[in-house]
Amino acid sequence: MSSEALVIRESWIRRVAAATVLSFRAQWIFFVIPLVYLASNAIVLSQLDSYGRMPVLKLVTSLLTFSLPVGLIVLMLMRLLQYALIEKPVSPVRALGGELSDLIRHPARIINGVPILVAMILFNKAMVELKPAIPKVNPFSWDVTFMELDRLLHFGVDPWVLLQPIMGYDIVSFLANIAYNFWFVALFGAWCWFGFRARASEIRTRFFLAYMLIWFLGGGVLALIFSSAGPVYYDELGLAPNPYVGLFAYLHDVDSRLPLWFLKTQQMLWDGYTGKGPAFGISAFPSMHNASAALFALAFWRVSRPVGLFFAAYAGVVLLGSVHTGWHYAVDGYAGIALAAACWWACGPVARWYMGRAATRRYNEGLASL
Repeated sequence: MSSEALVIRESWIRRVAAATVLSFRAQWIFFVIPLVYLASNAIVLSQLDSYGRMPVLKLVTSLLTFSLPVGLIVLMLMRLLQYALIEKPVSPVRALGGELSDLIRHPARIINGVPILVAMILFNKAMVELKPAIPKVNPFSWDVTFMELDRLLHFGVDPWVLLQPIMGYDIVSFLANIAYNFWFVALFGAWCWFGFRARASEIRTRFFLAYMLIWFLGGGVLALIFSSAGPVYYDELGLAPNPYVGLFAYLHDVDSRLPLWFLKTQQMLWDGYTGKGPAFGISAFPSMHNASAALFALAFWRVSRPVGLFFAAYAGVVLLGSVHTGWHYAVDGYAGIALAAACWWACGPVARWYMGRAATRRYNEGLASL
């Protein structure tokens, strides 16, 4: 390498390093909720003799080896579809390859996304430490109330019974099982889609603030106050009579013909709760699957109406599936959707204020020059 090329390379590295530092400084807003979450955990969990602390290195490893690769694969597939159906270049694959090559030469997307990854690691640390401890802080006590509220809102009938005529078929239950697990793919894809933008934007800011607020309030504050396990664990909690016996007799019968993976997951979570395995945490109210699916619909509606409609339909499938699989009471889903809408609305003015700051505008100008 010539001395001139070496100077150019060193200059480029310095510019990227300086831009990365500026990216963290400019995107301070994404660290507020994670730090509040960690601080509140320190207060709430201090009353326990012990609780599972999650090493940051383990979270980083999980992010780099699973969440991020899945999200990036989803992101590339979405981009390929965008090329094939909307932009229609001569070769969608070649166009995607050129875009990936450009990502290395002009790393604005990476620089813009790194602070989000760090903020999400801190946020996930708080989340995974609190969830298994919820029943230790406040034992499950709301399941009967939510079961009765379900009946009150559905004309005296358990919601799963109302769904059986349309969902009580092997193939429908199997597809509901797939759709419910697809939530993880949608989650990681949304992280990468909004995280690795070439610039800061109102919708990107609003999405991540709403996401964190939803999980802090729903998966943290409300889950602690309204501690409940969900229909699947009604028997295990010693509650009787159990109105979900018929539902799980049906689901286990289907599982003998078509695999319903969530049944094994439900058993794994209970084993963790009873000390027979790793504790991942059980919490039914509000449903964070439903809250997140609703957020996807609200956010992607601003990106593309067809994509927004897809996620709106998916949110409906998740709502029905959460009841049919026995994970949640219907009111868990209703509360999750309402929470998502409230947090999305509340974060709008904050995102507009953040994007209107001179520092944010200068940050975007700096990214554009890379």
